[in-house]
Amino acid sequence: MNLQQPSDRAPGRLDRWILIFSGCVALVPFAAYHQLFARLYWFGDEFDQIDLIDRFGFWRWTWTFFGENFAPLFKLFWGGGLFVFNGSYAAMLTILWLTHAFNVVLLGRLMRTCGLSWTAVFLAQIAFGLPPSNIETLAWSIQWAPMLSVTFMLLALGSFFKSPFGPPSYAYVVSSALCFVRGVLVGPLVAFASLWGEWTQAADGRRRRLFLALGYLLPSIGVGVLISLLASGNHQHMKGHWGEALVFSAWYYCLNPAYSLLSVESWGWRTVVLLGLCKLSLVGWTIGRSMGRQRLLFVLLVAFDLAYAALVGIGRYHVGLISSVASRYQYPSLIGIAPVAGYWISLQWDRIPVAAGLRAVGASVLLALGAIYLCRQWPATLDPYTAARGTESRRILLLEPNPDPHSVPGIPFLEMGRARALIDKYHLH
Repeated sequence: MNLQQPSDRAPGRLDRWILIFSGCVALVPFAAYHQLFARLYWFGDEFDQIDLIDRFGFWRWTWTFFGENFAPLFKLFWGGGLFVFNGSYAAMLTILWLTHAFNVVLLGRLMRTCGLSWTAVFLAQIAFGLPPSNIETLAWSIQWAPMLSVTFMLLALGSFFKSPFGPPSYAYVVSSALCFVRGVLVGPLVAFASLWGEWTQAADGRRRRLFLALGYLLPSIGVGVLISLLASGNHQHMKGHWGEALVFSAWYYCLNPAYSLLSVESWGWRTVVLLGLCKLSLVGWTIGRSMGRQRLLFVLLVAFDLAYAALVGIGRYHVGLISSVASRYQYPSLIGIAPVAGYWISLQWDRIPVAAGLRAVGASVLLALGAIYLCRQWPATLDPYTAARGTESRRILLLEPNPDPHSVPGIPFLEMGRARALIDKYHLH
């Protein structure tokens, strides 16, 4: 296949404006339901990190581990936001949503660079950008860490596909690894892409590609070694638990994102098998049907989804299988499968025996209706979420005259007196 085929191109000026518009659409739930989002308040791990900033000092805290994560870049951004916005949670959520909108744009740009149709792009962007199943990722500032790791992953992949023979995108690979544990997957993904057969047959030669791949791998290896040796977590005591981790990984991979996205009500191994077979069939068909850069893109996204399933299995096997479909785990799964599903649906749509213009109008109408439907689902999910993590949290932390000493929402080991002192000192509001 010719590497310079017309469908493999960087997005033009019109494409960029369309992609910016799609990013703005991703902000609609936040803008439309801003009064509900305004109820939210600092919760759980956020208080823990603020407490550590106060105890260690900002710069020392930046280089400490966060559970199984070594994330100094995320901490620099998040801790900086705490001070720059003077403790405003609304401002932190705004930055979170702007990052999300940027990710939606980056996903679309990546797909267009690989020659995918606008129908496929919009389907993927809507499925990724608007579902309320992403609520915990988009309504809890501490989830900026995994979101930023996705940002830099998309930047790394976008840079590579835009110019496979250009300067390596090492900075993006390093940044992703320094934001969240899943970022260590980005180096191997881009390394694999750089060794893809079509590139190694080109003038650059295999030897140069091998050195490029090694350069992509080194940051991930370095951060991975630090985490494996020094960070706390299940990975430090896996003996006798590999089976549990494997089961959790399988449930996670098979159930997400369809289980939450389609509001499936049944639960159990039959549901896992059914949804898993559907997902694997879709993946197999898409990779088999696609070619060139599109196939490589799908292979990388599927590999990311599978690899992250393995990481989640190791890190969370102890919390129960129901946690495999938790809201915080939908974001990476949607990244892995939404472009694949968008490609498949777009091809089926193109087979409808009507004029191309009529198909385009029909696709536009259905996409708009789908986007509206997903946006309208947010209040039902957001209202009880903000009641628990906003209204009730504020009542306990700010209004309750005699709270239990260990009743800080989401983090009971932090004493109430300490939490209230942090609220006053850092102007948390």
